[in-house]
Amino acid sequence: MRGRILLAVGSIVVCLLGAEVLLAVVVPQVHRLPDIWMHDARLGWTHRPGTMGRMVTPEFDVAYSIDAAGRRRHESQAGPDAVRLQLYGDSFAEGWGVDVADGLAARLETHLVSSRGVGVTNYGTAGYGTDQEMLLFADAGAPQSPDVVLLLFYANDVWNNVSRRGIGARRGAKPFFRPSQDGALHLMGTPIPEPEPPSPSLARTLKERFHLWALGRKAWTRKVPVPPQQMMQFYGGLYGTDSARYRPVWDLTEKLLAEFALLCRQAGATFVLIYAPAIVQIEADDWRTKRELHDLTGDYDLSHPNRHLGDIAGRHGISFIDLTPAFQTAAREQILYFRDSHWNEAGHRLAANVIAAALVDEGIAGLLESDD
Repeated sequence: MRGRILLAVGSIVVCLLGAEVLLAVVVPQVHRLPDIWMHDARLGWTHRPGTMGRMVTPEFDVAYSIDAAGRRRHESQAGPDAVRLQLYGDSFAEGWGVDVADGLAARLETHLVSSRGVGVTNYGTAGYGTDQEMLLFADAGAPQSPDVVLLLFYANDVWNNVSRRGIGARRGAKPFFRPSQDGALHLMGTPIPEPEPPSPSLARTLKERFHLWALGRKAWTRKVPVPPQQMMQFYGGLYGTDSARYRPVWDLTEKLLAEFALLCRQAGATFVLIYAPAIVQIEADDWRTKRELHDLTGDYDLSHPNRHLGDIAGRHGISFIDLTPAFQTAAREQILYFRDSHWNEAGHRLAANVIAAALVDEGIAGLLESDD
């Protein structure tokens, strides 16, 4: 009897181990973020200097390494006299889900050619809005005397900019700006108090380490749907045709971009605004799925964010690169996004090619040519 019980238990264990291995190879389930972010009283959160880790999801498993200055590290070949470019943005600029060598910053550095050499420093930080990116430039970037500042703008940045809490990977409190009656921007919400550390959780540990557990939890845990009205507002502000309703949201973003451009001019740098298209603007099936999932009714104009951003750039004399047309063309033949809506390696490669060519065409900072 005892032998039968042991045999049965052993058989169950072997089956579970087999299922775990099979899932890991065929359909990975775990989600695990590296411990590379930390609280910051001025910015809300920032990279933890000198840390390393792996980002693991069903779609990718990549290493993250943060340098002593709190930036995602890549091996730069640029000398001290090189043309200095700084890249700002959220998880797209940070290189979410791709190896550092495949990310936008590293690819730009290899694509661009100058008689002085070219160096690209990546200040991209997951979850940041334009407000945090501007503060990061003022505190850390401007003192380094860059020649060119590239700001990668993603559509949901307009909601980040009006929010007191982060959207995306980091959801803690953040700094925010509000305009006064005379139009000047005032920084609010700082210093940001340090949040309570998360309590240890066996369930979270199991979900981050074991594919079978993660699959079972996904099957049995009922997801709380996002309220339809909240999703209508989110997508309405980005792509809705009722521009008057959401004008204050975009007006704040315009003030932030104008202020960012001014800070760059004062630092002797050329400011370049780059629009990173959302997956719904590139993949028609994804937009149809989201409309059905969130019951999005009414009229939408998917070209609204990049067109509006171009108008803002024109009013303030800001160089502007819209990646949307190139992505729409390339998407007919290749997949440019992970299913979590971030660029994959092909997306980063295309973005680097387009940006490098545009910088050269505009004759910015003595850039002579693109290697493509």
